[in-house]
Amino acid sequence: MKPSSLNSDPSSVTQDAFVQQRLRRFWGLTFFSLGILWGFGGLVYIPVAVLTSLRGGSVAEVILIVSGGVLVFPASILALYRRRPASILLLLGGILLLGIAAALPWLPFAQTFGAANRLLTLSSGMVATALGLFGVITEARGWTQLR
Repeated sequence: MKPSSLNSDPSSVTQDAFVQQRLRRFWGLTFFSLGILWGFGGLVYIPVAVLTSLRGGSVAEVILIVSGGVLVFPASILALYRRRPASILLLLGGILLLGIAAALPWLPFAQTFGAANRLLTLSSGMVATALGLFGVITEARGWTQLR
């Protein structure tokens, strides 16, 4: 049996397109829901962990992590309704946060204490950038709206 004869039934083609559309919507909702959870964690849990860690944390680290939460949490919610502006916001904001996090050790007023705190400051920008890239790519490829 030829592979082309397997897809000759028109109902199977429409069913395949329907399944593909549902999978795209599932993955979009999954990634941006994880972004909502990450943003909420950046707003609530992670600054407390930085401030109470054994080595402590600088105010600049906490501000950077909270900025990541402030960026990712509402932008991920916005992405469920308007993916393009939210993705551009996440991408540009994530690149800005990554640049600040990369420059943090060289700023005189902001010292990073420990590898865990350094990883948290970098991940606040990396998560936003990854979500922004995902949104821009899926928007360019014509994925369906999530809501």
